[in-house]
Amino acid sequence: MVHTGTLPRKRRWSAFLAGCTGLFALLLLWSGAEAIGEHVETDALESAEQRAGAIAEVASQFAQRALAAARDGQALAGHWAAHRAPEETAIRAEVAKLLAEHIAQSGGAIARIAIADAAGRVIWSSDAQEGSVAGQPWFQAHASTPGPPRVSPTIGAAPADAALPAWTIPVSTRVVAAEGGFGGAAVVALDVSGLEESLAALAHRPGEVAAILRREGDLLVRSADTAQLIGRPLVTERTRMALLNGETTPFRSRSPLTGEEVMISFRAVPGGAVLAVGSVTLGPALAHAARIHAGARVAALAAWAVLLLLLLAGFAVLRGRNVRRELAAQQAGRAEIERLLAGLPAIVFLREVGPDGTARHLYRNGDSAAVSGWPPEALPSRQPWADLADPEADFESIYQRALTEGQAVMDWRMRQPDGSWASMRSTLRLLERLPEGRGLVVGYIVNITAERAAEARALAASRLASLGEMGAGLAHELRQPLTAISLAAGVAVMAAKRGDNDRVLQRLDRILDQVKRGSAIIDYLRRFARGQEDEEGVVPVDLAVAVNGALALCGGALAEAGAEVLVTLGPPAPVVLGHAVPIEQVLVNLLFNARDAVAALPPGAPRQIAITAETEDGVARLAVADTGGGILPAVLGRVFEPFVTTKGPDRGAGLGLSICHGLMRSMGGGIVAENAGAGARFTLSLPVAPEGALEKMPEGALDRAPEGAPDKAPDGVPRGTPAGAGG
Repeated sequence: MVHTGTLPRKRRWSAFLAGCTGLFALLLLWSGAEAIGEHVETDALESAEQRAGAIAEVASQFAQRALAAARDGQALAGHWAAHRAPEETAIRAEVAKLLAEHIAQSGGAIARIAIADAAGRVIWSSDAQEGSVAGQPWFQAHASTPGPPRVSPTIGAAPADAALPAWTIPVSTRVVAAEGGFGGAAVVALDVSGLEESLAALAHRPGEVAAILRREGDLLVRSADTAQLIGRPLVTERTRMALLNGETTPFRSRSPLTGEEVMISFRAVPGGAVLAVGSVTLGPALAHAARIHAGARVAALAAWAVLLLLLLAGFAVLRGRNVRRELAAQQAGRAEIERLLAGLPAIVFLREVGPDGTARHLYRNGDSAAVSGWPPEALPSRQPWADLADPEADFESIYQRALTEGQAVMDWRMRQPDGSWASMRSTLRLLERLPEGRGLVVGYIVNITAERAAEARALAASRLASLGEMGAGLAHELRQPLTAISLAAGVAVMAAKRGDNDRVLQRLDRILDQVKRGSAIIDYLRRFARGQEDEEGVVPVDLAVAVNGALALCGGALAEAGAEVLVTLGPPAPVVLGHAVPIEQVLVNLLFNARDAVAALPPGAPRQIAITAETEDGVARLAVADTGGGILPAVLGRVFEPFVTTKGPDRGAGLGLSICHGLMRSMGGGIVAENAGAGARFTLSLPVAPEGALEKMPEGALDRAPEGAPDKAPDGVPRGTPAGAGG
């Protein structure tokens, strides 16, 4: 045989396949390294955001307590100043004693309390210190213009005989004279050293800072180095105005003191006088993330280099026609790839899929134990863990979708060794089309149990927040049937004394009706608080029942805000596929948002909320519209993103609409927002249930209306009048 110096065709194909394998391995390893780096950096930033937010929140609560102590001291001081007549000496002495006790009980937060007359002369001080405050800017402001209490810049070094001690924060208020004019000022001096020590306990880790600023942006007290930074502006005017307008924090920035990159979180303390700040240095965490990222890249390149060397060795073997060395190199290369892929926190697989969705196993690798929770020997090697999956997991369907649409994603559940369920996500993509309608499909499986748990916690927190907000309205709703029961019972007693049995029976029937009404409201509240299990499939839900449930929970709050609710759902009201409780939760969130929007309107403006429904092409659309002025265009496109809100920091964290979006998607529906008419309109869409599906539901099913549920909106909330509207 004559050798031409070129590889035979079979070996050329082998070399080509080896090159493709090496390129695929490089892409896979590099993608894994990038994913690890991004994940570590994201975790570091999220941890810093949470820590900065926690420091700012606790600092805000601490500032509220300090200001509350100052306000209580000012009230006592004002009481002392109001009893300056000679015959009221005993009253002043008692008030002075209370002031001394208040200072002692402040835990070191208050250094001194003083009262000045209209001329600025100190007429009483908690430590008998005399002096004058007439030249102080805060005293002159009180003398010239009535206004709220003022938090003034921190006093640094001061003479020993000064009216206020050094290193204190003056919190002052105007004293009204007996004849109604300016009678002086009462000032509470908060001790900076004590406040600094308390803040240092909040931000005790290296690189953490807790601080309290005036609303003008200058520093009052800090967890460290207060003396060197007193009065220094630490926020820009733009940032300060954004905070006062309720924009979301935290955010990354450069420290104006050290130039280091930090995560900063602000809280506007109720009352608007001061701001609380929490800051965490990002340098160490980002540096650690960068090292891990670089290490992952180096490991990926090293592994690929090893593979490349093995492939080159294989080419040398091919050229030298040493079959044994060629096979050994190929086996070693494959073993190295298998070892690297086996460490990935995901299951990578390759399958040949037929037109009917049946799949033939070709390849699978990854850390099966970490992803599935089972030892590798306990996992089946055919369909991807089908024996351990939830019976509702349709693997053939997802393979068919990947074959026809090019890609597919499916979330499913997998039984764990202890009997519990873990949530999985399979992501597939069509790699190559084969003859006879077949195709090669590549994909991966990851464990999303932690992600689902976080979503469940956010959903539960949203329900609890809604329950707290609807508390006053529910009290109003329950008070009405209780009042009716009380009146009916009184009438029944009087009728019984007269022997009028017919009237007694009428009053008893009235009492039973009111008991059913109160029981229905409580049942709505119980179902709303309990929530809905994610693994339950969608069921038929009467939108009229869901709307009645939401109005039963928040109707009182809407009535107190003066909102007129108009409901038009039919006839007949649509029946959709979904879950009643999540639909009610979405409606409660939208109704509270609409209430807040119309409540902010000027007197006389129409305060209307309209709930309408229509069905088209097998999809039911439920719209909630208000006359509250609409959503700012800059915010409208991002209203369903987490932490996006137009309310102040004390009215929510901006998660409500994001959770609503997730709930609607989980039921196979959707939600859109737009400005229409005189306000905003949110439209929910869900598939229509098959005709007669509601009647086939088993008695006592979760998503049916509770026994005794009212067939109309709660008292105080007007309704539309078309037939079938609201059930």
